[in-house]
Amino acid sequence: MRRETQNVLLLLLGGALLKIAVTGDYLRYVKPTHQPWLVGAGIVMLVLAGVAIVRDVRDGARAAAGDTDETDDAGDGRGCAPDACAGEGGHEHTARSAWLIVVPVLAVLLVAPPALGADSVLRTRQNTEPGNTEFAPLPPREVVSLPVGDFVARAGWDERDSLDGRTVRLTGFVVQTADGPQLARMTMSCCAADAFAVRTGLTGGQADLLPSDTWVEVTGHLVPADDTRARDYVPDLAVRTLREIPRPEEPYET
Repeated sequence: MRRETQNVLLLLLGGALLKIAVTGDYLRYVKPTHQPWLVGAGIVMLVLAGVAIVRDVRDGARAAAGDTDETDDAGDGRGCAPDACAGEGGHEHTARSAWLIVVPVLAVLLVAPPALGADSVLRTRQNTEPGNTEFAPLPPREVVSLPVGDFVARAGWDERDSLDGRTVRLTGFVVQTADGPQLARMTMSCCAADAFAVRTGLTGGQADLLPSDTWVEVTGHLVPADDTRARDYVPDLAVRTLREIPRPEEPYET
């Protein structure tokens, strides 16, 4: 790869990192705590690209000044030896191919891919067993707001049945499945590459009329089930209220 291509790639990649860090698009890929690292990495790349470009410009000016005092004794009038000029076409082809590396960087810079959604949920057969099955008591409120992951974990593994008789509020996106509508959320440990889905079925509330990937806020209560394993640890929520909402700035649960 030629130095000019390397410098442009550093500029674009550094600019892309700063753009997604400032606009909040980085939340589609990594956790919120990674924002300072993205900003720092973007600044470092831009500084390195700037230093490299200035150095190359100075070296080129010095080389051009030196060439004015020399004559070409071995070349054919094009400023290079015959064997070197014979390979010019190959070098130009390699340089053009190297520019293809810029394409994915431009894709992130100009068109940010969406966060994982219903398609990722449909590829998951069952909810994942939580690492911690000790749950604190729910606050004594009429309606308790819970992450979807917490609701699913309590429904499947809480021996104290803390959800019995309680009304909860959940936020997620609708997934239309063969078993009926579900409410889902992607959970992320570090970045989108390790994200996995947690979901609950929705009964009532006309959720079956909404297209997949519609973000909603629902309230309701857990539908008791005798065997959660047979249902792939996917509980059901009896919907009391349902309303559409915009996609939240942080689409993943952590």
